[in-house]
Amino acid sequence: MWRQWQKANNYIRSVQAFQDMSPDLSVRHQVNQSLCRQRRPLSLEAWCEEFQREIPSQRQTLLFIYQCLETYSGIEFNRVRPHDRLVEDLQFPLVCWFDWSTRFCEDVAAQFNIDIGSCFDETRMHTLMDLVAFLEACLASSSNGENP
Repeated sequence: MWRQWQKANNYIRSVQAFQDMSPDLSVRHQVNQSLCRQRRPLSLEAWCEEFQREIPSQRQTLLFIYQCLETYSGIEFNRVRPHDRLVEDLQFPLVCWFDWSTRFCEDVAAQFNIDIGSCFDETRMHTLMDLVAFLEACLASSSNGENP
């Protein structure tokens, strides 16, 4: 009897933990609806140009960020702009899986062959532009033979 109770309790805790770590689909929907009401979608080319007007960045870096963050968040990134705040505007902690920052570091390592895991702190990235600037700085350091 005790074992059955333990199994049931473990199952309930697993379900609760899964919910805590999963994206909140209703918040994701709200963010997408808000962006849809406020902004027109940009082509990928126009999206990159808008970021390049704000901060010097490589197209390859921008395409990488666009694709990764859209995948992690489920947000329509063609409506996201450089000054959008990751937490306040885009609700990243709620719309992404709990480990999006770890996945981001792994994807950066796979794409650019650099390890940013020891220096990446998503809490220090306030806007999307901050994230672009951070990754560009890491890539520049890496190409100069420095550690990011």
